Amino acid sequence: MIGQFPWEPFPQDTPEPKGPDPIYRTAFQAAVTAADAYRSVRFALRREEGVLRVGNRFVADNRYRQVAFIALGNAAGSMALAALHVFGDRLTQGYLAAPEPIPDELPFRDVIVPPGLPGYAGAADIVQAATEIAEGLGPQDLLLLLVSPGALRCLCLPPPGMAADEFARLLGTAASAGATGREVALLARTLGDGGVGGRLATAARQVDLATLLVDRGDGPGLVGGGPIDPVTPDERAEARNVLERCRLTGTLPAPARDRLAAGADLPEIPKRVDRPVVVAAPSDGLRAAADAVFDRGWTSRLAFLEIREPPETAAETFMARAEELVAAEALTSDSRTKGVAVFAMTTLGLLEGVDEGPALGAFLNRASALLRRREMSVGLCRSAGPIGSAAFPPGAVFGPSTDPKAPVRPGRARALPMKGGITDVGLLAVALCGLPPGPTAEP
Repeated sequence: MIGQFPWEPFPQDTPEPKGPDPIYRTAFQAAVTAADAYRSVRFALRREEGVLRVGNRFVADNRYRQVAFIALGNAAGSMALAALHVFGDRLTQGYLAAPEPIPDELPFRDVIVPPGLPGYAGAADIVQAATEIAEGLGPQDLLLLLVSPGALRCLCLPPPGMAADEFARLLGTAASAGATGREVALLARTLGDGGVGGRLATAARQVDLATLLVDRGDGPGLVGGGPIDPVTPDERAEARNVLERCRLTGTLPAPARDRLAAGADLPEIPKRVDRPVVVAAPSDGLRAAADAVFDRGWTSRLAFLEIREPPETAAETFMARAEELVAAEALTSDSRTKGVAVFAMTTLGLLEGVDEGPALGAFLNRASALLRRREMSVGLCRSAGPIGSAAFPPGAVFGPSTDPKAPVRPGRARALPMKGGITDVGLLAVALCGLPPGPTAEP
C-alpha cells in the first residue's frame, strides 16, 4: 500500500475539509493526491518477489549493481524521495535541481533553481553534473531520470552564437508576441543546447537509462525540453513558423538558425535508453477531483481537459462553458443534488517553470467579474503549490461559500492552503453552482 504524501501538503487537522470552502478543498486535495509525484513514482518503481519494475519494464531485482538518479523540476524532491524509499542503500548517488530547498532526508547533491525562463546562469553547472553522472555509470548500473515541469530551465543552454540573457529575452519576446507556453517550450527545445533535444541521453552510453516524468499537458516530449527525445523534422518546421509569426527569425544568429534547418543532424540515442514513462498527468487530477466532489453529493461535469489560453481568455472560456453546463442542468430548489461542479485543467498559456502566481490572480479576477449567478463561485488551484511569489497562494476561491454556515467577506477571494513541490500537472479550475433558494412562503 502506497502511503500518503511524504511532506503533508494539506493541513491534517480534520478528516474532511472544513471552513468556508470545503468542496473546493476536497477537489484540490483529491486532484493533487491522485497526481502526487511521490505516489506516482512509487507505483512505477516496484520491487516484489525478486522482480524489479522500472516503468514499463521488468527485470530481476539483482540486475543492477547500483542505482543513481537525476531529479529535475518542481517535483524533484518528491520523485527523488520515492526512489530512495524503493531502493534504499542501493541508491548510491543522485543530483537534484528544484525551486525549493530539498529536505535533509535526501542526502544528495542539490541546487535551487528559481522560477523563470530558460537562460538561467546556473544551467551549465546542472547539465555538467547530470552528464558526469550518466557518463560515469556502467553496464551493470541503472540511471533514473526523474523529470517534472521546471526542468527546462535546468537543462536548456543558449544556442551557438547567443548568450544566456539574449536567449531568455528572445523567448520572453516570443511569449509577448503571442506564442503560447507550449510554443515557447518548443523554441527552447529546438534551438537550445545543453541537455534538451535528446542531448542528455547521449551521455548514457553504457548505463540503462529509465525516464519517469510528470506531464502538465503540453506533451511529454516537451517536459524539460525532451532530454532523451531528439527533435523531429515536424518540430523544426513548427518552430520556424512560430519564429516567423512572432517576427523573430531575423534576430537569430546564423548558427542558431541552422538548428532549424531541414537536414539538421539528430543526436544518436544509445540503445539502452528507454522511452519515457508518464507517471502523472492532468487527467489524473481531473478524474479524482470530479469523483471526490460527486461523492459529496454534487453533480460533476467536465468543461475541458485542458485550456492553454492566457489567463483572462482562459477565464472567459471556462466561465462561458460552466454557464452552459449549469444552465443545462436546470437546477431548482427541489433538485436531487447539492449543485453542479464544473472542472477543467489549464496551463494559462504559461511556459513550464515560471511563476504561476500572477497569472492565477489574473484568471481569478476575470472569472469573478463574469459570475452571473448568486449561487455560483469559482476557484483555481496550482498543483505545484506556492512556488514563486509569496504574494500568491497555491489556490484561491471567489464567490459565495460552499458551506452556508460559514461567513465570508463579500468581494474577497479566499486562499486555499497547500505546501509546494508535490507535483505539477497544471492548474485545476473549478466552478460550483449551488441550488437556487426555494420560493418564499406567503404570510
